[in-house]
This record gives sequence, C-alpha cells and structure tokens, in this order.
Amino acid sequence: MNKIILFLFFSPLVLFGQGVAKNIVKNIVPLETNINQFKYIIYQEIYSNKPNDKTTLLKVLNEKLKSKSYVVVTTSNSEYHPEELILNPDIGLYLSAKSERRGIFKFVSFVLSDYYGNIIHQREVDHDRSVKYLFGLVLQDFISKPHKFTPNSLLSKSKNKLNLPLPTSFDEIVVRDFLDSKNKLELYEGLYRYVSKSSNVESQYKFLILKEDFTYYGFIVEANCIGCQNWKVGDVKFKMNEGAISEILDVTWKYPVQERKRDEKIILTSKVSGNFLESSAFSLLKLYPKANSTSKRNMSKNGGWAGNGSGVIISKSGHIITNHHVINDAEKIEVEFMLDDELQKFNAEVVQVDKTNDLAVLKIFDMNFDGVSEPPYNFKFRSSDVGTKVYAFGYPMALTIMGKEIKVTDGMISSKSGFDGNITTYQITAPIQRGNSGGPLFDEQANLIGINSSGLKKDIADNVAYSIKTSYVFNLIDALPKSIELPSSTRLISLPLIEQIKEIKKYVVLVKVK
Repeated sequence: MNKIILFLFFSPLVLFGQGVAKNIVKNIVPLETNINQFKYIIYQEIYSNKPNDKTTLLKVLNEKLKSKSYVVVTTSNSEYHPEELILNPDIGLYLSAKSERRGIFKFVSFVLSDYYGNIIHQREVDHDRSVKYLFGLVLQDFISKPHKFTPNSLLSKSKNKLNLPLPTSFDEIVVRDFLDSKNKLELYEGLYRYVSKSSNVESQYKFLILKEDFTYYGFIVEANCIGCQNWKVGDVKFKMNEGAISEILDVTWKYPVQERKRDEKIILTSKVSGNFLESSAFSLLKLYPKANSTSKRNMSKNGGWAGNGSGVIISKSGHIITNHHVINDAEKIEVEFMLDDELQKFNAEVVQVDKTNDLAVLKIFDMNFDGVSEPPYNFKFRSSDVGTKVYAFGYPMALTIMGKEIKVTDGMISSKSGFDGNITTYQITAPIQRGNSGGPLFDEQANLIGINSSGLKKDIADNVAYSIKTSYVFNLIDALPKSIELPSSTRLISLPLIEQIKEIKKYVVLVKVK
C-alpha cells in the first residue's frame, strides 16, 4: 500500500521574544466545525532556540488532547502513520504555526486545517511566555468541548472511495491496455498529456481521465515538476464536469494540503471531438486511444462481439471467476468451453464484483446448461513461494489473430508482490497477452493459485506479468449471497503434466462480451 506523506511548512519559530508581553489571544477563525469527525491531530516539529521545545510541545499535545480521545501523530514520522489515517486522511487535523514580528512584539499564528486545506480554527498569540503556556491557550477551545470520534459519512471522496473500476497499476502500458479492455469509453475518457502555456513552468503530467456518474476524474500517471513530490502516481489531480454545452468543462484543479492553497476553478474548452482540452493556462492533449482508431470494442466481426477475456469454472453449477475489467459495462456475456467433448456456448451473468481487486464472479444462466462435473483441481488458499513453477491458461486475442484454441504458457513466481509493491498480486514470468485476463494460474500440483490480470510489454520489461492471489478471490466468493463449495480435489497431482493440462482445460472458458 502506498503511504501518504504529509509535510507542513513552518517558519522557524522563536518562542521567547524580547518585547513586553501582552498575553493577548485572538480568535481569527472561531471553532465552529463538528470536531467529532476528526480523530487525529498531526503536527510538525517546531524549531526554536530552546532545544527542549519540541519535546515539551509533544508532551503538551498528548496531555491535553489524548484526554479528549484525539490521537497525536507527527509529520516527521509520516511513514508510521496509522493505516486508518493513510486510507482516510479526512479524519486528520493538521496543526501549523508561523511567527511574525510587529514592532517590538512577536505574534504567533496557530492554524488547524483539514486535509483539503480548509482552515478549521485559527488563533493568534502575542507573547513572551513558554511553549506549554501558549499551547494551553491555543488548545483551550478543543479542551473545553466534548469530543467523541464519529466518522462523517459525508466527507469528500478520496481516490480510495471511488467506485469506478481502475487499472491494476498506473504504469502507462497497463493504462493503455485497461482503456482497450473497456467496453465503452465516454467522450473525455483516455490518456492525456498536460501542456503548460507558461514559458516559466516546466510541469510534466500525464493523466488517465475516467468518468464516474457525472464527474470525470484525472488520475496522475506521470508527474515531473516542482512540487510534484507532494503527489503520487494514482492520485486524483482534478475533477471536471460537463456544462450545459458539453464542449465547456467546469474543472476543479486540486492542490496538496502541503501547499496551503485552495482548490482552483478552471474552465476548459473541448476541441477536436474531445481530443484537445484548452484553458488560458494549460491544455490537455489526448494521447490514447487514437482518434478514429478501429478499437476492438467497435469491431463488428466475430458475431458483433466487442472483446474477450478468459475465466475458470469453480463450481458444478457454473460459477466462473474472471477479471472485473473483462466484463465491465458489458450488456451481454457469453462463455465458450469444451463440455462432453463438444465446444458449447452459454449465456452468463455477473453475480458479484470486486472492483478494487479487479475480480468478478459470473454464473451460467442458460436453459441448455445442466452443470459440469466436479472440478478436478484444488483451490489453494495460502500464498505460494517465489520460485514456484506456474502455468497460465487462457484465450489471448481469441477473436482476432490467435484463434479460439486455449493457450498454456509456463513460468515461475518471481515475486510475491506485483506492480509498485502491490501485495494482492504475484509477479510471474509466464507470458500473458490481451485476452488472457481472467484466466487461471496453476502450479505443478494442479492447485489454483491466481487469476491472471495484466502484463508489461517487452519494450518496458521482459517476462513480467501479474496474477491476483486466490486469497482475494476467496474473499469475493465468501461475499456471494449463497455459499458454494470450492474445488478441493487432489486427483490430478499424480498425473503427468500433459494429462493435468488436458483435464484443467475443460474448466477454462472463453469469455466474450458486447
């Protein structure tokens, strides 16, 4: 899981002035927000001419705030932030301070803001007192109010809360394959390059724009600019909505909380059928898919099928595991496989999905389907080790150039984590292509250990593919409305590899969508 690194910028703070103390506390922004929606207080170490000020401040914060059920953490230890805060930064308040001298007096402004930079509470102090005394004044409002953490269901969406399907990684090759896999792309969905109109700005971005409901989200695929260290690949940099005229787009351009800027409203104008979006400050040039390209999703041959993936049967009643991106937005799904020594076709429907882990459960609903024999393989729950010999089954490019005969490739598990350290997937060396998505990964003992999801092209890296671990498949199956008995047979273990493959092939299906 990617860690969220939060930095707050403080002016060096000298907390012991030489002027005459007035001991004035001024509320610039009074505390009126529902503080029960916040659990964490995140503070930056404050530097002063007193070496023990940092220790004293942390002690004061813990003494004052922990009694009110707040949890105090520091930005300097952001890599150790609780997972709850990393996944949901909305529940944190960020404490900052800056000093300013006015004549002989020194003022210190203390600011508490939310993750999006909105100031929740601000106090200004004119002082020559100690850190402990000052923070006692600053935190007075928090100490005097009752506090019980109650998550606010209306908090703004972060990328982790979006319901739209995302690629398994934001590597550009994976992103392009993901766009190819979608049954239908909305007008502005695609891969874009950011082009600044200022000669003084050298920002380099690439964005994946995807739509959920009425809103388009711009996910960072590549970032190379001043301040880009505050962003991570996969973060949402902007949101946009179509106006009454679809060629006019209302854009909210987001800044990280570290920059202490409010989100900026921008108007973009669509040109060249959505392939070029322009504002007064920058443009977005669509890189992919190509304009007027003949996408496999628009092909009319092969009976009108728009594309294909693979799947594996896991029950006698016809439950099938595949990738979510294979069947996403599909209006019709048909599966093909060998049954009773004959190639047969059946209608299937989606019964459960896991968009986050790119998984889906299909079930055959067809009057001509009477079930299959008990699957002869074993569903393995525990993870497999690096070096395990593996076999990938599937139907790569079955509707275009490679034909409908099932393909089997071999390799090994090269890593127990996938792209960018993703622990839900294995990295494997067995080659997979488009159309392999959703197909099963077996080991030498005929154990089902993964569902193949994506791969890197050779111009990026040789022999790199990713397979979703069966433990995450089990979690999805466990969520089915009606429980099913998973395969647990060991009868293939003693058979030669060729015989194992012959038996397993009967349960690997070609998934066609349109």
